Parts: sequence; C-alpha cells; structure tokens
Amino acid sequence: MANEHTDFWLALLDLEDDPERLIRLWNGYLGWRLTPKLKGQVDQGTGWPQLRVDPPDGGWPELTAEEMESLDELADGNGGHPKLGHGYMDFSDQIFFGALDLSGLILIWANFNRARFGGEVNLSEKTRFYAQASFGGARFEENFFCDRAQFEASVSFTEAYFGQFADFNATEFKGGAYFTSVTFDGQVTFNDSRFEERWFSHGISIPYLTDFAGAKFKGRTSFRNVVFGNTEAEYSRDMWPERRVNFTDAEFEDTTDFRGASFGGAPAFFNAKLHEDTDFSGIDWRTAENKHVPVEYAVRAWERLELMMSKLEKPFDRHRFFRLKMRARRRKDGRLLRTLSWLFEKTSDYGWGVGRAGACWLGHWVLFSAILFANACAASCCGSLAETARASIGAGFANAHAFLFLTAEEGYLDDSLALLRQNDGLGLVSAVGVTEAILGPIFLFLVLLTLRNRFRLG
Repeated sequence: MANEHTDFWLALLDLEDDPERLIRLWNGYLGWRLTPKLKGQVDQGTGWPQLRVDPPDGGWPELTAEEMESLDELADGNGGHPKLGHGYMDFSDQIFFGALDLSGLILIWANFNRARFGGEVNLSEKTRFYAQASFGGARFEENFFCDRAQFEASVSFTEAYFGQFADFNATEFKGGAYFTSVTFDGQVTFNDSRFEERWFSHGISIPYLTDFAGAKFKGRTSFRNVVFGNTEAEYSRDMWPERRVNFTDAEFEDTTDFRGASFGGAPAFFNAKLHEDTDFSGIDWRTAENKHVPVEYAVRAWERLELMMSKLEKPFDRHRFFRLKMRARRRKDGRLLRTLSWLFEKTSDYGWGVGRAGACWLGHWVLFSAILFANACAASCCGSLAETARASIGAGFANAHAFLFLTAEEGYLDDSLALLRQNDGLGLVSAVGVTEAILGPIFLFLVLLTLRNRFRLG
C-alpha cells in the first residue's frame, strides 16, 4: 500500500490544470522543502554516491508567500509535509484512470510498483528521477512517452506491461536499468538513449548494467544509436558490470534495429529469439571488446551471436561475431596460439578480408622479386636491367607458385631462374625460392578462403 503522504502528492498533481503552473509549484515545493545538503549547496565529500538533487533548468522556482501558504494548507489536509527517504513519492498500487502528465517534474524515490495507468502517460521533456525509481509490475494500457527523461540512479520496470506504443527516445539511464520480464505489446523505441554507469562507486559490483532478460518485444523495436555502457575514463570503475546489456531469454517477434548502437562490452543474447529482420549495421564493435569484461564471458557471448546469425542464414554477421570471438580468445591463449591467431587476423581478417589477403599475396611476390633484382644487380655482369627485372618478376611469381613447376626444366620461366642464378651476387636465389615456396601457397590459400567466405551461397 502507498504510504501516508501519497495523498499529498496526488492532491498536488490535481491542484493545477495548467502544466506550466504545475511544474512551477511541484519543483518550487521541492526547492523550498529540500535541505541545502540535498540540493548540493553543502559539500558532501567523496566516496559512496550521495543523493544530490540538481535544480531544474533556470533554477528552483521562487514560490510566493501565497503559494507557500496554499501548499501548507494542502499538506495539512493530506497527512502533512512528506519526509524525505525511501518511498518519499510513493504511488504504488495506485490506479490512474485518465492521462497522467509528469513532464518536467523532479521525482525523488518515485515508486509506481503495480500501478495501473488507464490513459496516456507522459514523462517527457526532461522529467528527472533522483534516487532509485521503480515501476515494477506497472501496467500501461495506453501510449507511454519517456523521451528525454533522466534517471539519475537505477530504475526498474521489472514485469511491467506496455499495451501500446512505448517511447524511450534520448532517455538517460545513469545508474542501471532493469526491464526484466517486461512485455511490450506495441512498438517500442530507445533511439539515442544512453545506459551509463555514472551512479556506481568503486565498491559496487553489479552483474548487469541494463537487463532485458525474459523481455518480450511483440512489435517493432528500435535501439538505434543507443549507448550500452560508457567506457570513457571519466566514468571508468575498478568494478565493471560483466554484462553491459543482457537480452538472455528475450524474444523479438518483429523487426529489430540496433543500427549505430554502441556496446561497452559483449552483449548477452543467450537463448534469445531474434527476428529474421534484425539490423546490426553501422556498429563500431571495437568498443565492445572491453578488456575489463571477463574473457570467458566474452567468448561465450560472441559464440552465441555467431550461432544465432548462422541459424538466421546471415553469413556477414556470423563471420563478424566469429572474428570478435577469435580476438577475445587471444586474451587467454598461450603465446604460440596467440601469435598464430594474430597472424591470421593481420593477413586475412580471419578469412574475411579479401583485400588484406590479396595485398599479402601480391605484396610478398613483389617484395621478393625486388630482392632478386637487387641481388642480380649486385653482380658485376648482371646485363640488361630490363631483362633482369623481367627475370626477377617471373622468378618471383614462379617461386610463389612452385606447384605450377614454371621454373622446372623446359618450364615457361626456367630461363628467368637461370639468368638469376648466373648473377647471384649475394647468394640469395635459393633462400628466396625456399621462402616463397612456403609463403606463396599460404597466401594464395587465404585469398581463396576469403573469396569463398565472401561469395559462397550457403
């Protein structure tokens, strides 16, 4: 049940029909009643995050004597002035039959657990929530607007129900957000929102920064340009959430858009059901390769996404997550495997970079041809430079493709190799031939592998 001061806040909401007048009275009342310490006018020291309520844009409204007297009378008739603490603004189990507009208001320890909203709910236009806020089990029957709102500490929507459109565009979640087992029956958008770890101290360790475990997205869903976890030094902590965003057991039943999103660590999609039309384009996945995230978890997370993309027959996305998995694995592999993995990435981007593999193949041929040319020129009687250059290029190609036997007896390029042997000024012809015979097939294999991965049908 709601606490003894719920009636005061409900009466204050009903006091004015003019939204601008309501914002002035509501925020002005807080500016009047909150202590200087809570308003940040007294130094609270450092350490554990302290509750500080910042003034609204333009500062705290200055109430007139008549307005203060009116609010005193309102408090006298509704249980007295509320005392700051957990449950300060307690609307739990309340039923709101009509539309509810809290836009621009400052809410502290707001509790809407199990509340029922029969009309449209509007928390937009920089509605600010201080201290923990909770909407656990709340039911929103009509449209829900929460764009550009700010949650200064953690907020929970666990097991909430959204029956129509839900709008969280450009919302700031600064201390963890929990949408566990939420049901979104209609379209939902989180475009340009930010889930960041600003509220946590060095001594806090939480498993998830943003939790959508078991959530059901039945309509179109968009997380375009969303920030899941901030890795900037200003907000870095010794204890990082293992999962910046957790979609374990979540179900997406319609088009889902993650285009341009930013992940501060590997996202968790374990046992999740993605829609076939899921867009992961435009994401800079380098930010997700966070070394603060445990490597065992990162490997499992990338491996799960790789498998999901394979089932959805999305080879481009599948190989992207394969590459991320391989890079994560390098962090725990031994020196030999780590070196081989690094070389595989640099020479062919783990079998995906056609241009990179082609450059290695062509580059090693050109490089060793230049060495052969310089070696021949070191001899006192190397002959024509043009003829020597032709012989060096031909022999370099033949060495790189020794399986074609181009420099064998009566081969097409045996004369090129013979000329270079006659002018082996530094004695490098044999060493170059052996080296190219080893590297050539490897680089050619990588070229063919990348072409196969890029253009295969299934």
